[in-house]
Amino acid sequence: MRTLLIPIAIAALLAFDAQAKLPLVNATCPGELEVHADQGGPVYVNGQEAKLKVVNENYYEAWDAATGTTISISINPDGTPSVSYTGKGRANGICQPTESAAADLAADAAPMATSSQSHPASEAACLAAVSKKTNVPGDKLSVVETLAGEAGISVSVRVPGADAPWACMTDQKGKVWNLSYTGSEGKL
Repeated sequence: MRTLLIPIAIAALLAFDAQAKLPLVNATCPGELEVHADQGGPVYVNGQEAKLKVVNENYYEAWDAATGTTISISINPDGTPSVSYTGKGRANGICQPTESAAADLAADAAPMATSSQSHPASEAACLAAVSKKTNVPGDKLSVVETLAGEAGISVSVRVPGADAPWACMTDQKGKVWNLSYTGSEGKL
């Protein structure tokens, strides 16, 4: 019995150490989901604590039973978090940092290189996908930001007249696997 308790205690300590690396997160997801994580956890969805699962030191999932939503938080190489969600009815998308979180992240990342990276294949694929979805010519679209993480490459695309950018996720080769509008659907 004693030999069984030692590995369990070690696993609990490792899980605590990985959880402690979760950064401060404030984000808004489509569908009026507000996400907040204190540094080290816990994670809250619309003010209710969600069940946190530490996958590894760079990836966390939080399950909110009230909304039936899984919040995925991946930590980019520059230390900034990327937040996405998967909900009921195959709803999914990329969450946007709130203004205060964006300012905090910018201040924290100031000494580092910019988080925007060049990934031409991903950018071209996302511009084409957004152009097809919105029926706006590709030369009218612009890339706002490109970020690479464990989940893939995230490209934000600005569409003229839209109140928010489109979020596009690709694999490392530029194959689009997720495309969503980050604003209100009535204001495309």
